[in-house]
Amino acid sequence: MILKPLSQAPGKGAVPPDGAPFGADRSASRPVEAFFFLPGTWVVVTGLDGAGKTTLVRGLAATCGARPFRLPYHDFVHPSLRRSGGGAPFGDVHTDRLIFAADARLANYRIRDWRRKGRGLVSQRGWMDNFIFGRVQGVGYRQTEALLRSRELERPSAQICLVADPEIAFRRLENAPHRDKYETASFIRAQYAETLRFFERAGGERNRALRAFAGIPSRVLDTTAKSPQEVLRAALDFLGAERDLRAPCPILPGATAPGAPY
Repeated sequence: MILKPLSQAPGKGAVPPDGAPFGADRSASRPVEAFFFLPGTWVVVTGLDGAGKTTLVRGLAATCGARPFRLPYHDFVHPSLRRSGGGAPFGDVHTDRLIFAADARLANYRIRDWRRKGRGLVSQRGWMDNFIFGRVQGVGYRQTEALLRSRELERPSAQICLVADPEIAFRRLENAPHRDKYETASFIRAQYAETLRFFERAGGERNRALRAFAGIPSRVLDTTAKSPQEVLRAALDFLGAERDLRAPCPILPGATAPGAPY
């Protein structure tokens, strides 16, 4: 299921600007128009560590009847990354990239099967994270594409990218008990810059390494000054604008996402 770009988007596959921060929840009195994803729809929620991806995935899954899952998908990934380079984010970049590429290509079989069975899907992270994290580690888009071959993988129906002020994003997760080796203040600052860079370049056909992402409807949301409820509403507004994506269900008085902090 391929979404068409929003009517207000500047062009096919372009990333619409997020606009001014919401501040107070101006939409609190407006009911959420709930809907289910149509069979085979796959929405990717990606972006900065600490920007609220987990909360949004849970909210979309609950509101839209989608199956949530997370990438990287396989159990071998995290222990392998701890072993690679002695657990340092730049210790063995080549092995890190091989681990992520292997996980992605193996997970693709599962995603394809789910879609063929008519499941609506929402994932935390997607193929683009291989390119973003690779760039932070000094690996170019062409090198990443040579390993990943994203043109052979399942194509998402839509992408939502969450960003936030890097310092705030780091503070949201610095006390998390199971932080991985990339969740450091310096890495997140670089990740922020490379995330915006990716979404600026992936909207067109010029960059050959990113052609698999051209034309996928995408929205970048800055969560720095937004509550989880506001982020969910903005995501639903973006996804709900495309009628071919959705199957109607009754109007709900409010969103069903957890109100937990990021």
